[in-house]
Amino acid sequence: MERDEAAKTGMNLIDNARYNMPALLRKHAGNRLAAQIDAVKAQFAELGVNGRVGFYGANQQNSSWAFLNALAREEVCEIVGEFENDIISAARETKDAHEVGLIRRACGLTEDVIGETRDFLRGHGVSGNRLVTAAGAPLLLGDVKRFIRMRMVEAGLEASECIFAIGRDAGVPHSSGNPADVMELGETIVFDIFPRLPGSYYADITRTWCIGHAPEHVLAGYAAVMEVHQAVAAMFDAQRPASAYQEAACDIFEKHGHATLRSAGGGISSGYIHSLGHGFGLSVHESPGMRNKGQGGEAPLPAGTVITNEPGLYYPDDPRGGWGVRVEDDYWLNPETGRFELLTFFDRSLVI
Repeated sequence: MERDEAAKTGMNLIDNARYNMPALLRKHAGNRLAAQIDAVKAQFAELGVNGRVGFYGANQQNSSWAFLNALAREEVCEIVGEFENDIISAARETKDAHEVGLIRRACGLTEDVIGETRDFLRGHGVSGNRLVTAAGAPLLLGDVKRFIRMRMVEAGLEASECIFAIGRDAGVPHSSGNPADVMELGETIVFDIFPRLPGSYYADITRTWCIGHAPEHVLAGYAAVMEVHQAVAAMFDAQRPASAYQEAACDIFEKHGHATLRSAGGGISSGYIHSLGHGFGLSVHESPGMRNKGQGGEAPLPAGTVITNEPGLYYPDDPRGGWGVRVEDDYWLNPETGRFELLTFFDRSLVI
C-alpha cells in the first residue's frame, strides 16, 4: 500500500506481494511468525543474503525478539546486533550541508513559534499575580500549549508534544507541564520545543521565562546557567574530547555551590542533574553526547555533528517555591571549516 511513497526513496524496490503471505498463512494454519520466517527465507534466497545479518528499524522490542530468535532457531542466518554505536546511529552522527540546511529551516520556523508564544503571553492582562484572558478567566497552561500546537502547524512544522512547565514542574527536566496550571507571575517556565519539518529533520530549542519579574534566587541560577552556556560555546572546537564540555559545566556549577552528577557521584534530583547536550537530526535525540570523563565521551565530537548546548539547574522542592532553568541552543561542526556554527538565535532574556 505504500509503494508510491517507497518509490520516492529512489531505491530498488521489491513488492512483498510476490511472496504470497496469504498462502504462507494458510500453510502454517494462521501462524504469522512462521509465515514471516518463510517469507524471509524466500527473500534471502532471492537476494543471496546469508551469513551474518544485522536488523535495524523501529519495531517493538518484544515482537522483534521473537522474530530474531525464530530466524536463529531456523538457522536462516547468524543474527548480529550492537548494544550502542550501531551502524545506523553512527551514520546519523554527522550531517552534510544539505541536511543542516533543513535543520536551519526547522530551527528558524521553531523560533518563529517561540516568538509568537511570547507575544501571546504578553498580550494577556494581569489580575493579582496571574495572567487573565479577555473574559477575566485565569490563563491556563493548557491554553498556551494549544496555542503552541496551532502555531507549529501553521508554520509548516509537524506538531509534537513540547515541554511547557511552570513552577515545580519546571524543576523536573522532562515534565511536559500540567494543563490545569495557572500562568502566574514570577514563576519559572521551561519551554523546550522540538518539532520537525514533516517527515524530516528536527529542531530542539529551550528558553526559560519568568512573566513580569524573576525572584533573586532564580536570577542567580539563570546567571550560572548562562555562564556555563557561554563558556562551553567559547570552548567548542574539533579537538577537545566531548567530555571536556561536561566537565567544564560541572566546574562552573560546583563553583556556584550547585550539586552535579560528578560531585554527587550518581543520580540526583536537584542541581545540575543531566549531561550537557546531545546530537539530533532525524530523531530528536541521537549520538553523540557530552558526558563526564570516563563515561564514553573521550573522543572529540565528529566533524558534521549537530549538537545541543543545554545546561540547566533544577530545584523542584525549593522551600521558596519549585523552579528550574534551562537554555538550549543548537550547533553544527562544519566539516569544511572545522568550526562550530550556531544554528539558533532567539533572544535568551529571562523576564517577559
